[in-house]
Amino acid sequence: MSKALGDRIEANCKIIWGNDSEYDIDTETDDYVNYLCCVRKDFGTKFGPPLTITDVCGSSEAAWAELDRMLRLWANVVKRGTPMTKDEKLEIFSGPEGDRTGLLSRSIDKFDRLNAKMT
Repeated sequence: MSKALGDRIEANCKIIWGNDSEYDIDTETDDYVNYLCCVRKDFGTKFGPPLTITDVCGSSEAAWAELDRMLRLWANVVKRGTPMTKDEKLEIFSGPEGDRTGLLSRSIDKFDRLNAKMT
């Protein structure tokens, strides 16, 4: 990962989750075929739970690019200061090619229906 990419990812993490924390940003693989990026808060002696994880990508570079894409879009929503729309959620979290759009859309709709019943 280039320094510019790392700096941009770190800056977007601070916009999304707060400027008062450090973040562990790493690629992970079990088989050296499929890669993902994960962001966690770094508490110095331990890491927090994942704040976000990319979809599985075919290379480490693709996983970094996907994380950069997701965080850039997400940070723009946070800077705007209004709630994320369903379309924005789908664009950010459906994967680099939008492969998960159908599943995510159905999940969002189900969550919204359940939430409406509780209010």
